[in-house]
Amino acid sequence: MKRFFLIPAIVFLLSATACTRLGPARAYEVIGSTPAAVRSAFNADAGKVRVLMLVSPTCGTCLQGASEVSKQISEINHGKDVPLHVLRVPRRGGLEKDVPSATAVVADSSARQYWDGNNLLGVQYKRVLGWRGNAWDVYLLYGPKAR
Repeated sequence: MKRFFLIPAIVFLLSATACTRLGPARAYEVIGSTPAAVRSAFNADAGKVRVLMLVSPTCGTCLQGASEVSKQISEINHGKDVPLHVLRVPRRGGLEKDVPSATAVVADSSARQYWDGNNLLGVQYKRVLGWRGNAWDVYLLYGPKAR
């Protein structure tokens, strides 16, 4: 009889704990046929160390990684000295309708978030990284001189 009550209690506690890490949904920009908006925002932060992540809005590992990285960035001078760029790519069945809830896992309110429905940057980073498959669940740290 105790097991009958124990399992639902554990499920409830785990889901309640997961929900407390979620903030409000944040604004994001849709990348059209060119990643010019991302490039320009990234280059506007030249002179600072920057973090750029490519994550799927439906990948649990990606959401956990984005949450943890953004939490750490948020704690470093409230995110102002380390700009964070979050690129959502259509992997694991991710669609634009999934992006608003995915933006909520990013703790740093100053993070710039994007939806790359055409996977332009996933393909470009695949080439840069020398991978066979598209790049996603990737976290990149850039120095102040990077453009």
